[in-house]
Amino acid sequence: MTLAGKNLLAAGFAAVLLLSGHSVAAQATTAPAAKVTPKEPVATPDEYKAHVIRQVDLPETELVKGSNSRLVVGEQSMISFLTMDAHSYFAPHQHAQEQIMIVLSGWCDEIIEGKLYRVKAGDVVVLPSNIVHGAYIGDEDVQVIDVFGSPRADYLLKMLQVMADLNKKQQGAKK
Repeated sequence: MTLAGKNLLAAGFAAVLLLSGHSVAAQATTAPAAKVTPKEPVATPDEYKAHVIRQVDLPETELVKGSNSRLVVGEQSMISFLTMDAHSYFAPHQHAQEQIMIVLSGWCDEIIEGKLYRVKAGDVVVLPSNIVHGAYIGDEDVQVIDVFGSPRADYLLKMLQVMADLNKKQQGAKK
């Protein structure tokens, strides 16, 4: 990303804070000397299930050989908890969705527009819409969180197939 692009991204973040009508301090208050007591009622178990998912309870979906994900799909976004196996390859591809990749562990050589970028735990990669990208995975598994600006239909179809297969297995076990 160019310096101008980074500046634009930072300016956009600052604008969101300003336009939200809240200062940064108002969004997260931590006063070590004063304990804040919640005033809201505790969610019921059904309400909890409607809003909270345990990531480890999500079924794994194979996206490509050597890359398995636990996918969460909202109305306007998608998150992929992705593990890419050591020595695997994510062929260069592109998609309409903007993608932000957060590297949690391991490292890989990310291919972005035909150039290699060594990324490791703690790095965040911003991939604009329709940019050609892929990856060579190193000597250890890489775990990342991919955030997509809108759901990817190809991943959604794979996830739905996994869920349908799980439902069939559960129905067969009940008989």
